[in-house]
Amino acid sequence: MSAQKKIDSRLSVDSLNRRGFIKTAAGLSFVVSIGGLLSACGEAAPPAPGQPSPGKNLDANIWVTIGTDDSIEIVCPATEMGQGSMTSLPVIVCEELDADWSKVKVIPVTRHDPAYGNPDFGGQLYTAGQASIESYFNIMRHAGAQARLILVDAASRHWGVPHSELVTETSQVHHKPSARSLSYGELAVVARIPDPLPAITDADLKPRSAYRIIGKTTERLDIPEKVDGSAIFGIDMQLPDLHYGMVVRAPVEGSKPEEINHSVDDEEGIIAVVPLDYGVGIVGTTIESVLNAREKIKVSWSKGRVASTQSSAATLDEYEQIARDYSTRGSIWHERGGVEEALGNAVQLIEAEYQTDYAYHAQMEPINATALVNDTGDAAEIWVSTQTQTLTVYAAARALGTSNDKIIVHPLYIGGGFGRRTHMQYVEDAVLLSKATGKPVKAIWTREDDVKNGLFRPLSAHNIRAGLDENGRITAWYHRIATPSVLAYFKPGRWENAEGLDVISMKSSDNSNYDIPNMRAEHLITERRARIVPYRGIGAGYTKFAIESFVDEIAAARHMDPLALRLELSHESSRMQTVLKDLAQFCEWDRPRQGKALGLCVTGYGETVAAGAAEVSLDNASGLITVHSFWVVVDPGLVIDPGNTVAQMEGAVVFGVSHTLKERITIKDGVVDQSNFHDYPILRMAETPEIHVKVLSTDNPPTGIGETGVPLTAAAVANAVASLEGIRLRHLPLTPERVLAALRSKASPSV
Repeated sequence: MSAQKKIDSRLSVDSLNRRGFIKTAAGLSFVVSIGGLLSACGEAAPPAPGQPSPGKNLDANIWVTIGTDDSIEIVCPATEMGQGSMTSLPVIVCEELDADWSKVKVIPVTRHDPAYGNPDFGGQLYTAGQASIESYFNIMRHAGAQARLILVDAASRHWGVPHSELVTETSQVHHKPSARSLSYGELAVVARIPDPLPAITDADLKPRSAYRIIGKTTERLDIPEKVDGSAIFGIDMQLPDLHYGMVVRAPVEGSKPEEINHSVDDEEGIIAVVPLDYGVGIVGTTIESVLNAREKIKVSWSKGRVASTQSSAATLDEYEQIARDYSTRGSIWHERGGVEEALGNAVQLIEAEYQTDYAYHAQMEPINATALVNDTGDAAEIWVSTQTQTLTVYAAARALGTSNDKIIVHPLYIGGGFGRRTHMQYVEDAVLLSKATGKPVKAIWTREDDVKNGLFRPLSAHNIRAGLDENGRITAWYHRIATPSVLAYFKPGRWENAEGLDVISMKSSDNSNYDIPNMRAEHLITERRARIVPYRGIGAGYTKFAIESFVDEIAAARHMDPLALRLELSHESSRMQTVLKDLAQFCEWDRPRQGKALGLCVTGYGETVAAGAAEVSLDNASGLITVHSFWVVVDPGLVIDPGNTVAQMEGAVVFGVSHTLKERITIKDGVVDQSNFHDYPILRMAETPEIHVKVLSTDNPPTGIGETGVPLTAAAVANAVASLEGIRLRHLPLTPERVLAALRSKASPSV
């Protein structure tokens, strides 16, 4: 039975009730399931160091358990949200353990222990930023190698032979001189847990040349359930006596309900109307009854947050003024050389401005969470699609005014995260409505709720100046980015310790792939006018749009091929040189195209290096851009699973092309204009380009793949349009209206 379906008999769904379910939770921070439900019971104590493993299993370390039936249980700390971590992380353990992959079972973390936490997120259980493979790679390798050494030691003692005569292969230890073999299950019975556990050195780890699983495409463990419909997402969760909840939310951020007028007391199925600090909750026996009742409730709201009542157009104008005002200084994200002196000595100056609008995550699964709070209101069990089990616990405990150890979380499959499921108000909804009614409550945000009251990628305004010498080479680069601090709103505690450096807002603005001697990337931290959170690709989605568009503008000023300029700029980066040259061959850069053109973009997301090319055409009458094909060459270091890497890049390109061409949130008087997919369109299947991906596995450490494709898209498309029509589009998204305006300006340059 898969982890998706396991429910311990001591705490089955049928036995859940407000009086009994918390009894086993003492001392347990939370329970995590990779895909579905697990029990909330405590774990069995591991064997004492130096003693044989009791019973059936050998708990080699906190990550690996060997069963006498030859099963291999591997703990996976990352949430599976379609990116494949549920498979890729266990593969790393399996490789070093020399385990038989067909016998591997993936087991979720079952307690809040920093030993399982992501080191790049302060030990929290947090899945984001394509960090899972990069963060856990060595941890997982060491876990597998450590378990393997314990099994080899057991065989050595059992046969009375030295370790040097033993080899491992597909869940067996072999003694070749005597032609004897023992399975891992057989050795689990006699193995001892050393105290301390064996320290792993590089000599204990496999050379890459010996890998037999890493580097090959492995069937993902989550796919069969998703194909046959048995996978449980948050929206699928059912419990006995389950009720449904929704919250009527203020149209303007910061407003609170002052007066509530409703006539739903006699509404069939409605059991409660719950005033909250930020809205009015409704709880009923069916989702239909709650939707009907919500239409009848009238709320008078207090005055909202003044800053949020400004229109998005006025806000962007303000940000543009800040970005171009060089008398003001911001927070320096990256600097080398002396940029101001170099600009002053330049023979030629080039300057351009770029803007990006708010963008909505547009995840397919509606935001939701199911909660059951105990009778005294100080403990809860939660079933939820979440990117961060840790923050889910913190949010629920804060809402109840209780301690973290009284919150149990069952993370379910996620129908789209992209950063949206890192903000926990939907968890607070479920917990507060369950506490108020004494019922298990599934709180659901409608699509309109999520758009109107959503959390977005922020607006940004960019001013970039470059100085060129007498040979046309770039000697100075000054990039000023006016945008709010996402961290300050999203994680104020982390922001306090960030020293003014916001990785969410400024990602990839350091332009590190280019050999420019004098550079500065500066964050002009603007006032926040809307709720903002991380978005797939985070700041790189707009910083690379500005940077890579500007590189093409410099190439045009120098009458130079854009590919040749990038090769000139990156001559000190052998990895970037390789991906650029491979991309040129891959997309046939020099081939003439009738009615179409190519545009380039390169990005370094963290240590991952990639280059992309978009082939586009343009309907001059409608202003509609069509992206026909998109080519990607990516070097993410060591590739764990090539098939999954290709899938991740394909998905990211689709996501990126969609936000490049279509996706835009606008706000007037503090109210979001859009409400659903009819006025917030996303890329349709018929509009999706042919995507071609070439993956380069190199000798570098694995550095992740989930975000990299997004920042490749916008500049590639804009540069292709510039090549095709001679117009420069500097404002995302590249809507038909903006294209037509650029065409009119080209036709009448004096206008």
